[in-house]
Parts: sequence; C-alpha cells; structure tokens
Amino acid sequence: MSKVSKAAVALLPMLTVPLVASGPAAAAAASPPVYSLAATVAPAPMTLAECNAPSCVVAPAPTGGDDWANLTDAVTVATARATPAQPVTVLLDQGTYRLGKSLKLPPDVNLRGRGITATTVSMITANWANFNYGFLISWDFQHRAAGASSNLVSDLTVNGNCREGAGLPTPSDMPGRPGEFCDFRGADGKLAPTNAGGGISVGDNWTVRQVRFTNLEYFKIWAGDAVTNVRITDNRFDNWGGAESGDEDNVGGGSKNDGVIVEYNQFDRTIRGNSFDFTNAIRTTVRNNVVRSDGTIAAARKEKSLYGNMYLEGIQQAVVADNVLWGAQITLKTNSGYAHSGENKDITNPRDSIVSGNRVSYSGETGISINYDDYKEGGSLGRPGVWGVDSAAGEVHYVRAGGNNVIRDNVVEYSGRSGILVYGTYAAAKTAGDVISGNTVTNSGWGGSTVYDTGAGLFDTAGIGLSIGTGDQIYGNTIADDPAKKTTWYGIDLGARRASTSPSAYSLTGPAGEVNTVTNVIGTAYHEQTKISEPVTGLVATGKTLTWDEAYALENRAIRGYRIYRDGNVVGDLSVGSVSVPGNLLTADESSFENAAAGTTGWTAGNRTTLARVTGNGSRGTASMTLTSSGTGEVSVAGRKINATPGQVYTSVISARAMAAAGSGRQVRAGLKITTASGQVLNLATNNRSTVDATNSWITSSYSYTAPADAVSVQAWYLIEGTVAGEAHMVDRLGLVAGTRTEQFTETGAPANAVYHVVSYTANDNSMPQSVIVP
Repeated sequence: MSKVSKAAVALLPMLTVPLVASGPAAAAAASPPVYSLAATVAPAPMTLAECNAPSCVVAPAPTGGDDWANLTDAVTVATARATPAQPVTVLLDQGTYRLGKSLKLPPDVNLRGRGITATTVSMITANWANFNYGFLISWDFQHRAAGASSNLVSDLTVNGNCREGAGLPTPSDMPGRPGEFCDFRGADGKLAPTNAGGGISVGDNWTVRQVRFTNLEYFKIWAGDAVTNVRITDNRFDNWGGAESGDEDNVGGGSKNDGVIVEYNQFDRTIRGNSFDFTNAIRTTVRNNVVRSDGTIAAARKEKSLYGNMYLEGIQQAVVADNVLWGAQITLKTNSGYAHSGENKDITNPRDSIVSGNRVSYSGETGISINYDDYKEGGSLGRPGVWGVDSAAGEVHYVRAGGNNVIRDNVVEYSGRSGILVYGTYAAAKTAGDVISGNTVTNSGWGGSTVYDTGAGLFDTAGIGLSIGTGDQIYGNTIADDPAKKTTWYGIDLGARRASTSPSAYSLTGPAGEVNTVTNVIGTAYHEQTKISEPVTGLVATGKTLTWDEAYALENRAIRGYRIYRDGNVVGDLSVGSVSVPGNLLTADESSFENAAAGTTGWTAGNRTTLARVTGNGSRGTASMTLTSSGTGEVSVAGRKINATPGQVYTSVISARAMAAAGSGRQVRAGLKITTASGQVLNLATNNRSTVDATNSWITSSYSYTAPADAVSVQAWYLIEGTVAGEAHMVDRLGLVAGTRTEQFTETGAPANAVYHVVSYTANDNSMPQSVIVP
C-alpha cells in the first residue's frame, strides 16, 4: 500500500456549507439490494375503525365503473370540514378505484388507502385525453392556500394501466412486454401522446408515503410549480405484474421548488427512466433511497438508456446522502442542456451541496459527478447572478456560479468509467473550490472504459478526476483496484485533454495532513494532463503482433517510449521504441549500427555534416552513428534511394541523442526525399518543434507523406537543426516504411483474445491508452 501526498499553493476561503449527519458509507455490497413493498419508516395503514368523523370520511366502495364522481363527492365533504389545524382524510377501502378524470385534492384534504397492496387507484385508459400532461391524483393548483396547509396521500397503489389490467403486486424480473408502447397509445404509438397519465402531482406541504407507482406512462411523481415543503417518503416504484411504463422520471420536477425531501423510497430493476430528476430547485434533500437498475432490462427494451440515475440539474444547497444505487449514478449539473428559454434561460450551477455516505455500485458511467456549464448568448457568456433573481425579457441571461460542493465518505465501486468526476466547460461557471474527501473508490473502469469524453474534455479512467476550479481539495480518499483484473488507470486524474478549463491551486493534502491512499492501479497515483504526450495511433493486431504509429510529441513532453499492458499489468516496456522497425525498407545495418564492418554504409552526409560509427551508446544495442557539425546551422543525413510507389504513404523515423550538454535541445526532424520523374527532389520533414534531444535520453521523431503520382524514388532523410561547429549527435533505430506503423510488439505465449493497451510515455506520465484485442 502506498500513501501519496501533494501540496499546493494557498486555498481560497470556503463558504459555509450545510451539515448532515451521515457518516462513511458501509462497505460495498456483494449483491444488489432487494426490493420490497414492506414499509421502512411509514406507520401502519389506517383502518376503517380509525376513520371517525369529523376528521375522516370513508369513500364509497369501488363500483367497477368510473369512481371519479364518488371520490370527488367524498373530497367535497372533507373539504367543507378541513382546516389547517384539523386536516380531513378521505379513506379508500380495499379494491380498485377507476378514474376517468384527475382527482384533485384541495389543501388540508388527505387521501389514504387500506394498504399498498390493498387499495389501488387506476386510470380508465379510454379517457386518456383527460390525463394529457395530467396525473391520476393532483393538488388543486387553482386553489393554492397561503400558510401552513397540508396534504397526505398514502397506503395505496397508483396504476396507469400502460398495460391494460396489469400491474398487480406480483414480483417479477421483467416487464411483460418490455419496451412496447402503452396499450392506450395504439400499436404505432400515435393514438395517445407520451405525456398521458402520470401518477401524483404534489402541492405545497404535501406528503406522499407508502404509495406504489406502477404501469404509468408519464411522470410517476411530479413536484413542480415552485411547491415547497414536500416529503416523498417510503414509496415504491416498479413494473411488476406484466406492467410497463414510459421513460419519464420516477420522481421528477423542479420549477423553483424549495425544500423537497425524497427519502426511503425503493426503485425496482423493472422501472424505466431516472429514479430522481429535478431541474431548477433549491434546498432539495435526497436520502436513504435504494435503487436497483439492470442492463438486461434496458436490453430487453432495445434501449441504451441507463435507468435509475439521480440527476440534480440546476440545484443549489442540496443534500444527497446515504442512498444505495446499484447500476445507477448520481449527477449534479446545470440546466444548460435544455432550451434556453423560460426558467432555463438563466443557468444555475451546482453550489453549496453535499453528496455523502452514498454507496454507488456498477454505475454505467461515472459513479458521482459534478458538471459546471453555461452557454454563449450573442457570443458572450451570462452575467453573474444569484438564485431568486431572474433576467428580464431581452436581457442577457444570468449564470449562477457553482462550487463549494462536498463529495465525502461515499463508496463508489465498479463504475463503468471513472469513480468521481468534477469537470466543466467555462471557468467562470465555478467560483469556489470543492472538497472531495474520505471516499472509497474501487475498480473504476469496470465497463472497459479507458477514457471518457465528458463533452468538456477527455479524462483517463481514474478513481477521481478534476478539471475545473481554483482551490479544490482532494484528500483522505482510498482508491484501489482488484489485483486479478485491474481496470483503474490512475488514482487521481488532474486536468482533462481538449478541455477549456484546468484546475489550479488545488490541494491533495487535508487540513490535518490527510493524504490519499492509492493501491494497485494500472498507472500512477496522480495523473497530470499537463505532463503527458499524445496517444499512439494506428494500433492494430496482426496475428499475435501489435503494430502502431509513433505518437506525436508535445512541447516539453518528449516521448521516452511505449508501454504495453495486458489485464492491467505491464507486459512490455519499449524505451525509445521496438527493437526493430516493422516492415523497414532499410537493412538491419542501415537501421542499426551494430555491425562494425558495415560502418555508415548506405548513408550520405549533408552539408556541414561528418558521419561516424561509435560504440558504447545506442538506443538499441551498443552502437550508433554520429552526425558532427562543422559549422552553424544544421546537420543532415540521407539514405539510399528506394523505388517508390505513387500514392503510397511513406514514413521515416529516427531516434537521436545529444553527445554533450552544450549541444542539447536541438530540434530533431525526420523527413523524406522524394524524386519525381522530371528529376525534381522534394525535401520534406516534420514541423513538430517539440522533438528536441538531450544528453540523458533518446528522442524519437517521425514523418509521413504520400508519394505523388510521378514519384520515382524515396529516401529517408533526417535533420538536426540549430547546431554549431564541433557538436555531435547520435542517431539510431532509423527506419523507412511503406505505411505509417513503425512500432511493434509480440508477447510470446499470450492468451487467446487478450485485450492489450498501448501508451506512449514521457519522463513523467503515460498517455491515454489505446486498446486492441489479439486473437
């Protein structure tokens, strides 16, 4: 076990964040959570004997027809008696109440059943038009009450009849006809729209408790319209008994709602859509929920969508704590992904939120992520804004900056990609550092991922990744991988490729000296994107042999060689490159200088250049060729002419090293000389100015070009620029190939269908891995 620590410059002051009582999440489970209709924290259902006037009205028994009028009459009786000090309950007896219209509850009127499996409220699908953008049970938004009203809906099942007559509480592993349109939409899905028939739409001070949601086309629970003080507690979401559902969220909403608590709910593997998704909200709490998702259900529906995820989009001051997710993930992000109008004209970034004590297993993508974003309007980003203040029509939008979020004490295991990511598109979208501490992250990249394109840059698969912000703190985390089959490339990935943001002034040590512990990852504990080279390209497997193109060097990131991994373990380390250049058109004596008798045969010195074979130092073997300068400018050398094929791509490659410090730092340029039928000679060479040599290592340069239609011959040609009289440079492993691949590797005795990863590496770090399967 290795403990690693890295200090940074002073941090920005942190804002105050809300505290929650959750501690570190329990150890990762060996099996998925079990879905059960049994109550977790809810009290027992009301009995008929407990329903006493004037605080309770017993509704008429189900008729088998449309019960809407009878229930509406019972609600009317209850409304006449109800006060904020004394709400009145309408009690539904056992059986199925069928509704042809939405049942609306005024303030202070409760609707309770005899039990989650005893009482059902279902939609009459012939009347689907009455439920367009509507719900079976809804708050009476035309009579919104001021003050401390309350409503309770509990102890029943809401069944949308997506499959007519299905949805009984009979456990099942798969919907009856997965992925097909709801029956009332017709065979082609055009009879009714996708938004017909939601479950419950809540109002201010509502509680929904011990309700089973099944067989629904539209949102199962909706909390919108700036509702406040809502509790969604101990409910169940499934598609048992041959049921199915639309892909809308199970708990959805936002629209400036405030103080909504979603807790102790269970989401079965048969659900569809996200378990939770709010857009534009504040002070949201999502805690102690259990989600089980399964890729086999999505496959049966012929969908690639991930189910059960928790999305907090444009939410500030949220708490996401002590949830258990199996096959799903937690994402805090902005609302920028929606049409930039209405409440989504202004952009809200995640801020002052806590994600703690959750256990996230086998997520399809990243286990826990925070994304910061904005959009350009007339070429400009939004103006700084705060929650509660909206831009007016015609004004440039506001962007409410994010940051000061805490991700702590979570267990994230077997993520399809990285374990935890914090990233963004525009630096101004985040104005305070985040804290990532005390998390246990294991076996990231279990889905086979080696790199993840977030849309705001590419991360290599890691336990934790950060690419935006100033003053972030990452400490006290434990990151590890399975010794038998490692999939986590790095402990902590700092920065992202092709990103417009980068982290700065971050700290990898806690206030009390806490460090991160990283064990058994494939690469290194810390992976800094500013220190890596470009990845290899053109990787292919021919039989048991891998071949690939040279990687492109970047400024101050000279490529030192290539590593080959199988099952997360290094099986080959090619410092400088492979022993031989595959398909080399040069002879062994021309490519390498191990044969003293051959000397420098096959090579012609350019201006101000003297050639010599030297021993005692070679990129491969014990000998090389020196190019000594007799003046100021450059040294060069050209190989013999080789017949060229018009239209063929040719590549030359060279490894070089300065003989003395005074001559180091010169640009090494691989090139080609192509002679045409008219006798014209094309002198071509790479313009990559990052291939500069030194005395302590060999540098590789390569160049590719397509022979023109009148090409007759091609020669390898190499230049070392900026030389002065007397200095010498060694060259070795010279190559000229028809094609582009100049590196190769073969593992003797490799297993069948082995997955290999190849990286280029600098003095500090690996490049992004490239993958190939060897048959």
